This record gives sequence, C-alpha cells and structure tokens, in this order.
Amino acid sequence: MSDPSDIVSPAAKAPHGIVDVARSAGVSSRTLRHYDAIGLLPATAVGAGGLRRYDDRALVRLQRILLLRSAGLGLPEIGRRLHTEPDDASALAAHVVGLERERDRLARQLAAVRTTVARIEHGERLTVAAALDGFAPVT
Repeated sequence: MSDPSDIVSPAAKAPHGIVDVARSAGVSSRTLRHYDAIGLLPATAVGAGGLRRYDDRALVRLQRILLLRSAGLGLPEIGRRLHTEPDDASALAAHVVGLERERDRLARQLAAVRTTVARIEHGERLTVAAALDGFAPVT
C-alpha cells in the first residue's frame, strides 16, 4: 500500500506560478493564458484559485517561444517550429549560435560608432571600413 504523503499534486510538480513566469519573461499573464488557449504553452498544472503553474520543461518551451518571437516569427510559425523541432537542446543550441553571431555583430557596430565619435571629436577623417563595420548583413 502506498503512503498518501508520497502522492504529489500536479501543482506541486509545477513550482513556477504564472505571475513569476510572466514577470521574468517580460510578458503579461494574459499573454501566457493566450499561449495556453492556442496550445502553444499549456500550463503544467492549475493550482488553487485556477492559477496556472509551470514546470521546468514549460520554462524551456517559453524560452524557445520568446527566442522565435524575437526573430520576428508569428505564433502559427512558432507552433510549427516547436512541433517539427522537438529536441529542445538542439533547438536552443542553434539559437546560441545565432545569438553569438548577433552579439559579435553588435560589438563590431559599437566599436565602429565609438571610433566614429572619437574621430569626429578629434577632427579626423572617417574610413568606410571603420565607420560601417558590423552594419552590413552577414551572408
């Protein structure tokens, strides 16, 4: 016979409340409820008072959704991607590569703008390469 104390409620398995998740993700609770309604991010459990709760797997899914949204994808395309790319680790590893490439591009732009400011302040001429490094799209 099993001990009733061994039974863990679904809400207890989902330690992250909707308010904390929404705040940390920079979205509204309404957005998370919408994602749930369209099947993009189902709540792991519904706790007392009907509050949605999320487990770590749901947080990973939300991270992927946010990354795809920041890439300009719409919700239907995000849903397709989540369905066709079910391996979270591989999908996130691909995002890491893209984010690192974007970080490097932004670092080059920052350096170019700093160089431009310094040359303007010193009355020096600009070079095309120095002024525009990081602005051309990477091909």
